Amino acid sequence: MTTAPAPHRAPGEGPRPTRRREQTRTRLLAAALDLLAEQGLARSSVEGVCERAGFTRGAFYSNFASMDDVVAALFAQQAARVLEHVRSRLPRAGETTGLPDLVARVLELLPVDRQWLAVRAEFSAQALRNPAAAQVLTTAREELLAQFGPLLDEGLTRAGRTATAPAAELARAVLAAHEGATSPGASPGAATGGTGRAFEVRLLTAVLEAFSAPASVPGAAR
Repeated sequence: MTTAPAPHRAPGEGPRPTRRREQTRTRLLAAALDLLAEQGLARSSVEGVCERAGFTRGAFYSNFASMDDVVAALFAQQAARVLEHVRSRLPRAGETTGLPDLVARVLELLPVDRQWLAVRAEFSAQALRNPAAAQVLTTAREELLAQFGPLLDEGLTRAGRTATAPAAELARAVLAAHEGATSPGASPGAATGGTGRAFEVRLLTAVLEAFSAPASVPGAAR
């Protein structure tokens, strides 16, 4: 991945209006996702993102410090989408459902972005060799787990179960199972929402059952 230093900003240079800045940031992230998925991390650069998004380097550096910063933002963006989807699919307060039905309900309309799968896989591989990439990945994962754990606890409550492990550990197990099931070649149709979804429902249900117990069982609470 090509990373260039941010250019010097003139003294007194203020930020652009919030809405315009958000629109610029969104376009830059969309362009970066396209470029990273198409060309890979090593061949992607600040210049390439700017050219694809139709912005100058100045616009890029007013939003991001480097390409690593862009990848971190893409991880955060994807995490926010997944968390919002899961939150929207949980039963309402007072409503209960079986665990397999709850998992199927959450996965039913869960968006699977093939571009993102490609970027995630390549960046994960780079993190094995690059400490800076590993730190980006670790930070993104910890932030996701911190928000995902409470959602899983809430889902288990709606399914009449209680977690038997810390929320972060439960979230890590579910996330690892989901990423494994949607990785290329893991299960036919898993990355496209096809028949692989049935396999993922069984897998995630088994993981949740292993890390929880019926709420009525004494000592089930962690």
